[in-house]
Amino acid sequence: MKKLIFSFCLLPLLSTGVKADAFEDFKQYAADAYIKPFAADLGGLIGGTDFNSGRALGFPGIEAGLAASIQSKPSAENRILRDAKVDAFGLPMLHAGAALPFVGADVMVRGFSYSGFSVIGGGLRYPLLKSGALTKFIPDVSVSAYYDVIRQDYFKGSHMSLDAAASFDIPVIKPFVGVGLDRTRVEIRNVSAALNGVSGTISKPRYTVGVRLSPLPLLYVYGAYNILHGQTGYTLGAGLKF
Repeated sequence: MKKLIFSFCLLPLLSTGVKADAFEDFKQYAADAYIKPFAADLGGLIGGTDFNSGRALGFPGIEAGLAASIQSKPSAENRILRDAKVDAFGLPMLHAGAALPFVGADVMVRGFSYSGFSVIGGGLRYPLLKSGALTKFIPDVSVSAYYDVIRQDYFKGSHMSLDAAASFDIPVIKPFVGVGLDRTRVEIRNVSAALNGVSGTISKPRYTVGVRLSPLPLLYVYGAYNILHGQTGYTLGAGLKF
């Protein structure tokens, strides 16, 4: 079952030729000066899956799905991935959410694990504006915050993000835009005595514009174009919303 779920998560990555395990050569090319650029690219990928709409679930709503965040190439400063000959790279993420009673917020959990690399986290989303049957002309607007724990054989770290997203709840096609701020920390481990414990922390903004489709009741699919800390990126996803 775990292999089946993972294969399903990787389909968007494999179909676009993205390297599934971009971090396998981290130990070989890790260096103090390269940690912050590496953290920036990694944090952008994680943050790229933060939202696909500005609309909160609303109690008693629940949703579950998967997303794949892709960056077209490492940043010029990210010598760890560039020296490893990594071109496009990305990661998938399983996610689930539920609306909390009384407070009006949604709680979300998400995660991914493969070949010694994992990201596990969660967050909260709160609606600022919500359209209705008589107010379809106003956008849905929400803010969200996430915290994620990062683990890999040769590094560990954390990712925090703050987001604001807006969308229009029109039939079938639902465009959305958003902005986020990612703060990512990476610490080297199990590499060498000289590098173990070396860390870097960096904060950078992220921008997203996308379209979410509802081809069937309860089902949604979406695609987005991202500026991930100055780099071109994309997000693909699908899910069920009740």
